[in-house]
Amino acid sequence: GSWEWIGGNSATTIAEWDLICHRKFLAAIPTSLFFIGSIFGCAFYGRLADAWLGRKKTLLLACILTSTTTFLTSFSPNIWVYSLLRFANGFARSGNGICCLVLSTEVVGRKWRGQVGQYGFFFFTAGFLSLPFIAYPTRTQWRYLYRIISLPPLVYTFLLVPLVSESPRWLLVRGKNKEALEVLQKFAGWNGKKLPDNIELIIPSQATTGTGNEGGKNENIWTTRWAAKRMITMMLFGFGVGFVYYGIQLNAENLNFNLYLTVIINAAMEIPAVFIGGILLSFTNRRLLSSLSAISAGVSCLLCIIFSAASSTTSSWPQLTIEAIGFMAAAIAFNVSYIYCVELFPTNVRNFAVSMLRQSLMLGASLSPLLVVVGRLSPSLSFAVFGALAIVSGTLSVCLPETKNAPLYETLKQQEEEEEVKRRRLMQNTVL
Repeated sequence: GSWEWIGGNSATTIAEWDLICHRKFLAAIPTSLFFIGSIFGCAFYGRLADAWLGRKKTLLLACILTSTTTFLTSFSPNIWVYSLLRFANGFARSGNGICCLVLSTEVVGRKWRGQVGQYGFFFFTAGFLSLPFIAYPTRTQWRYLYRIISLPPLVYTFLLVPLVSESPRWLLVRGKNKEALEVLQKFAGWNGKKLPDNIELIIPSQATTGTGNEGGKNENIWTTRWAAKRMITMMLFGFGVGFVYYGIQLNAENLNFNLYLTVIINAAMEIPAVFIGGILLSFTNRRLLSSLSAISAGVSCLLCIIFSAASSTTSSWPQLTIEAIGFMAAAIAFNVSYIYCVELFPTNVRNFAVSMLRQSLMLGASLSPLLVVVGRLSPSLSFAVFGALAIVSGTLSVCLPETKNAPLYETLKQQEEEEEVKRRRLMQNTVL
């Protein structure tokens, strides 16, 4: 015999390809491959944006590939082609957020850097919120959903990307002083001001004296000890946060609530997360905020264990409330981690550093669907793992240096020397 599905066999991929019973674990493969694709894409786009194309052209490429792969996914004939295209889509879209974040934060001063980076997540939230409203009308045909969501990246490519300017910091580090000055003159015009006629941009002396290459082009995070240590710590933190942030979203199916309602509530929690994160970034330390938000998410997940046992057959508003609060805390940690990473590394490796952070976030995300599947058998186990990992991640972030009100450096050499001067000055003041 065969199953008869409410809404028809074309309503979901699970229904169309019978991903149930002994085949139910196949349902986790496309989502995991999507996040694994994001991991590879992050490395590709990070290097591309730092060393060759720059932020703007890399963003343009990512938008075109995202739209193309999303549209092609709607024609998948089976679970294996669908999984391959989800991998390709994850690879393609991973450059969008990275380039947008770095572009927006590199053109503002330290006073507004945290808030500008946070406010960009509002549009992510708007996209998240739109999904249930797009999915519900297309609930009887999952292919239509992919065709609809393939349009926004295409619209962005032709209408908005032409209005975006390349990062003047990246242009300067790459030795393109004239182009960097033209961008700054454009920015000044938008603000109703004019740069002095005799102004000249120069690459910091540290950018050429310690490397033998203009702008420190060949500097590498992994061959610079302090940067590698910092990057590894940030990636471990990102792995835990990504695992919990995406895991809580996917674990919504294991709650005894209407799935559409749960997704809408979780998406709505992104809004206060952005507001709260933006406000706190204006006056609190990045390290403290990252740590406390991750630990709060972990504690919320552990509290959900109590209610998952008590509400195994009936809906539990306390469980949904705590889950939503935990998701909001995870969202704050997720958003702040990007701003923190931008400030931890200099211009000539910044896009690569953010891409490495995103790789770790996506690695955590790629493993979370497997735990969600286990959660169908034991919701308490999934919440316990999510909670423990979030708390460990929050503890790890304490090892990172504070960056509030710190300048954005241009090269690894420059940052190392200036941070060393600050450390010596701080030690002298402490002794005195």
